[in-house]
Amino acid sequence: MALDISQPLARHIIETLGSFGTPPSRGIQYFNAGNQSILDALDRFYLSTYLQDGGAAYKMVIGDYGSGKSHFLYCLRDIAWERGFAVVKVDLSPTETPYNDQRAVYQAVANNLIWHESVESITDESGLTRFLEGTLERITSQPLGAETLTNPLYRGLIDTLEATSIDSPAYKAAVIGYCESVLRGQDERVESLSRWLMGESTTPDDTQILREIGVTGKINRPNAFRMLRSLCQIIRALSYTGLILLFDEVDRMASVGAKAEKLATDTLREVIDRTREDLPGALFVYAVPPQFINDIVPKYPALQQRVRAPGRFSHINHFSPLINLEHLDLDEDDLLLAIGEKLVPIYEAAFETQLDPAIQAANANILANVARDVFLDVSHRRLFVKSFVVELSRQHYGDEYLITEAEAQALLRGQVDELSGGETAPY
Repeated sequence: MALDISQPLARHIIETLGSFGTPPSRGIQYFNAGNQSILDALDRFYLSTYLQDGGAAYKMVIGDYGSGKSHFLYCLRDIAWERGFAVVKVDLSPTETPYNDQRAVYQAVANNLIWHESVESITDESGLTRFLEGTLERITSQPLGAETLTNPLYRGLIDTLEATSIDSPAYKAAVIGYCESVLRGQDERVESLSRWLMGESTTPDDTQILREIGVTGKINRPNAFRMLRSLCQIIRALSYTGLILLFDEVDRMASVGAKAEKLATDTLREVIDRTREDLPGALFVYAVPPQFINDIVPKYPALQQRVRAPGRFSHINHFSPLINLEHLDLDEDDLLLAIGEKLVPIYEAAFETQLDPAIQAANANILANVARDVFLDVSHRRLFVKSFVVELSRQHYGDEYLITEAEAQALLRGQVDELSGGETAPY
């Protein structure tokens, strides 16, 4: 039975996996495997219930490089969109982090708030101001312009915002002012309000314009979390269920000095505390490698108290903040084979071809065994995915046959240098 997927999306998935081994930004659900019980628990206990009532929580996703942290966050992102949440996804590089100070955390959120289009062919965009414009278009069901000002749906939205209790009156004024300025085509006001809302430095001319709108002060370190709380309140007033904050850590913590590490962990602790206490409808999810939990967290008792848990997250123990990707629904052998089984029909849809299911299942089994047994110090999940897609292409454009263990080793070895030496995010 053919897979119900468009050819462009199938091609996007295969191209991304075959070229980089990293998860594609779209279509993750077509080859997801092994983590459904964790996703279901997050949905049941948080996305569908607690967060909708204004509660807030945080979780830490733990997994080695290539174990599927980014993949998992994409899965959670998609469920959040289905439940009506706004989503922020921040990919932290080895040299850049928002945890240097609270203002940087706010800026990371504002810059990475995703405007998601349900239409598959439209690429998602990021940024708070784009999110506000997209929301206006969705609510009013018309292109933005001066005529929107008299649209009853727009007037109802503004009335709701004005009646909603927002921690920062300046923040409320900035959001309402931005919406009106966009509709009136007041470019100078739009630019000034955009800089302010994004947490950027403003000019003296901006200050004059902002004062006319009722926006005083600026977003800085002392008030950054108050502004983040105001953003959460605005998002709920705009009829979103809440805000999901997905932060994907790579290996930055392993390379910074002691002073910077202390500052970053202190700020992270404050983000955790603020999420639980001050951010209505928010879920903060921080994906880290095991070294962070094992080597860095124990050095900082205040952070350790917030991260320590008697067990890992599950349906039975959904209170635990620790989601461990080494403990999934399937054992490692079955997990890789399940992923391989799902990749074959995606490849077939991408290139309008048909492959022998028995041969390719056997090839997936050989590659999985060799990836696990021979390349122990490499991210074998990611290595398997990339290598299997490459092998599917080779089988497609050549003769289909059962590969040998020696051929599997050669194929996998050819991918190792690229995966271990590249700068792309882990799978």
